[in-house]
Amino acid sequence: MKTIYLCLLLIVLNQDAKAQCDSSAIFANDSTHAVCFETTANTRIIFTNDIPGHAYGPFGGPNTIAGQDFEYNMCLYPTLNTVTTPLSEDTSSQSCGGGIVFGLSHQGVLYSPFARLYFVNPITQQENKNFEIEAEFTLNMDLNGGHVNNLSRYHYHNVPSDYLTNVLGVNGSSHSPLLGYAADGFPIYYKYLYVNPMDTTSGIVSFQSDYILKTGTRPGDGITAPNGVYDGTYVQDYDQIPAQSELDECGGRYGVTPEYPNGTYYYVLTDNWPYIPRCLNGKFIDNTFKIGPNCPASASASTCATSSTMSTEQIAQEISLTIFPNPTSTILSLNIEDHLTTKITSLMIYNSASQVVFTSDSFQKTIQIKHLSSGTYYVQLRMDNNQITKKVIIQ
Repeated sequence: MKTIYLCLLLIVLNQDAKAQCDSSAIFANDSTHAVCFETTANTRIIFTNDIPGHAYGPFGGPNTIAGQDFEYNMCLYPTLNTVTTPLSEDTSSQSCGGGIVFGLSHQGVLYSPFARLYFVNPITQQENKNFEIEAEFTLNMDLNGGHVNNLSRYHYHNVPSDYLTNVLGVNGSSHSPLLGYAADGFPIYYKYLYVNPMDTTSGIVSFQSDYILKTGTRPGDGITAPNGVYDGTYVQDYDQIPAQSELDECGGRYGVTPEYPNGTYYYVLTDNWPYIPRCLNGKFIDNTFKIGPNCPASASASTCATSSTMSTEQIAQEISLTIFPNPTSTILSLNIEDHLTTKITSLMIYNSASQVVFTSDSFQKTIQIKHLSSGTYYVQLRMDNNQITKKVIIQ
């Protein structure tokens, strides 16, 4: 027998100020920090010269930092996908398959953990792309986990800890500040988060990822595949242990934050591997975050476009959620005006750990919930630029 109680949470997604950027001034600056965020109706656009506003270097190698001319695009109203997208190289692609950049910091610097380094056969010099070398063990990082490549582009392979601690004063006494946006448009935070993802009064705790270093020795022969003790040299040296953390495999969870007081999915940088997440859960990743030759221009203008401008208040008035029969029902029934059903772009149910337990790209009138255990769940309907979330307690 299940008794179900409902509580409506109205979500208004966070937006940046709609100030227009002077990209020419940013790109003309080749020596000091310059970045600007602007938004259109559906897209967040970032112009940056790739020079951070915090301390950087030395890098311990021949490469030096130089100003760049970069423009990045992402959806202002991101949606979750049913599958994850790894940052790794797409070996089946002939162009624009060199990997994906995780996201962009509010400094205008890329979070780019994937390094395109692999185990190399010492005899044939052939790369084994099943074993990715962890950049932290190979490249020269500065005090903020940054590195400069051979094109003089600065980017993060690890958490910018000196900046967070000594400039922003992040110490765990309050929720992490917003640190940028992932390539799929969802926000990025550091490890200090609310204990209860939907309760700002629940206290602050330090989170870690759900990955641990494997024990024992790699099974390779040292010629065609790596051997030796698991020491973190390779990405494949780590195992995901979901029970270790409330964060998912992409380092994310659903919850409220200071910038999103009604809730959003967000990613988390951690002090344990992978530091910066290695996959994305969003549905759309713009071409400006993809690596490789002949990558097409940004497609955000069309992909992020919406077909309706209904206000959140209008949606709230027209959507209702009821359960029947009550209190013994095992079916969640969603009632909505018929003319609105085609406007629903996604329907998801999260558990209290922000794990997706049900998802659909279209409206579903009834959902079987008898397989769900007792606890708190969140039913999320997304319509154009808005989303409605309802809290469901199953006992």
